[in-house]
Amino acid sequence: MEKTKTSIIKLQKAVEDDQKQLQQLIPGLPDEISMECLVRVPYQFHSNMKSVCHTWQHLISHPSFYQQRLKSGTSEHLVCLVQPLPPINDSTTATTTEYDDNPLDSNSGNNNKTTKNEDKQEQQQPIHSPPQYALSIYNATHNIWQRTSPTEGSGIPMFCQCLALPSSGKLLLLGGWDPTTLEPVPHVFIMDFIGTTGATCNWRRGASMSVPRSFFACAVIGSSKVCVAGGHDSLKNALRSAEIYDVETDQWKMLPDMIEERDECQGLTWEGDSKFWVVSGYGTESQGQFRSDAEFYDLYSGCWSKVDGVWPFSSASPRGTTTAVCVNRDKHQSLWFLGGDRQQQQQSREVVKVSDTIRLEIVDSIPLPNCITGTTPCVTTFDYVGQEGGNHKNKHRLFVMSGGGGRGSSTLACGECDGEGAFISDGYSNDGTIKWNHIHTPVEFSGFPYSASSLII
Repeated sequence: MEKTKTSIIKLQKAVEDDQKQLQQLIPGLPDEISMECLVRVPYQFHSNMKSVCHTWQHLISHPSFYQQRLKSGTSEHLVCLVQPLPPINDSTTATTTEYDDNPLDSNSGNNNKTTKNEDKQEQQQPIHSPPQYALSIYNATHNIWQRTSPTEGSGIPMFCQCLALPSSGKLLLLGGWDPTTLEPVPHVFIMDFIGTTGATCNWRRGASMSVPRSFFACAVIGSSKVCVAGGHDSLKNALRSAEIYDVETDQWKMLPDMIEERDECQGLTWEGDSKFWVVSGYGTESQGQFRSDAEFYDLYSGCWSKVDGVWPFSSASPRGTTTAVCVNRDKHQSLWFLGGDRQQQQQSREVVKVSDTIRLEIVDSIPLPNCITGTTPCVTTFDYVGQEGGNHKNKHRLFVMSGGGGRGSSTLACGECDGEGAFISDGYSNDGTIKWNHIHTPVEFSGFPYSASSLII
């Protein structure tokens, strides 16, 4: 009897030990060490990791896991771009790209040296049809290009706005034109890079905007709210209307109208600030004549205020060429980066006083790489994370891309991207000018990016 009791106790202890092993992230290792291992696995393998067990799936689908990657310096920089697909008569027909539920899955995609040679012409637009658009994702950490699109319909709306919510790992596509009717749409598509319960990241439809619009201003304010304003309607009338979207509750709410009509305006916000800025744009009766002023909506006061003398370029659109960079959060100083016509670039120290506590200053005009073509390259920015070594005056990097140039002989490092391609800033040269690193861009990703945003995963 005593032996039987002893055997039962041993069995119970063995079961308890097995359960503890199962509860461990990696059996036989302390969870602290296991976490150090797991956060170092590249993002492209995360969908595979979610399939290992429920514990890993829950862990890797939780924002705290990516916060730990951020702390450990193992995060990856993703630049997301809305681009047209190449036509099927383009020379890129033999190197089309698959659409993936997880655009950065380890089993899919395109990097800077390898493309897929598959006959998938249905994924490219017919020669004489309206252009089809998709979301391109460039992993700046591992130099990988990928493409994805919502599963429903044909691609994504033309000229839709691409907007990232860094704190939750989500990406939003808002508004734009229906690719068939060319009418503005109120659609919202949401891509969740981290918070999915399945093995892959998924698209879902969000609640539609109250007003169909395109070429409007939008920006993230706080951790989960998105403000939109201006743009134009189906009759090309410039809009004054504005609204705010709560991504967590999936609800839109109308805001007071802006003071002025603003089509082709640019939205900006800064971390820790409660103001949504709408820069420049033009009215219905003054198309192409960009205003020099801006407006900001204060979420606390619920009012719009207009500021003169903010945009100095009357013939240049701020859309896509302007980005907000936080230089000193304590003093609320911010740098605006302007890309555009080189004849319009100027060294300026103009200061615009908004109030006793708010001052805007154009601190510099940064020359673009010589190979960037066109007058309105697309610009976005992201902070340095996990970057070791090097002397960088600022803890941010700028991503710049244009499109449409022809290929030919090139003096660039990749030998293929003369007249097109992308660049990332990399600190400063000895003479104080920004250094630009060229990014080889596969032909099928060389289309002009109409909107761009970035995430750290």
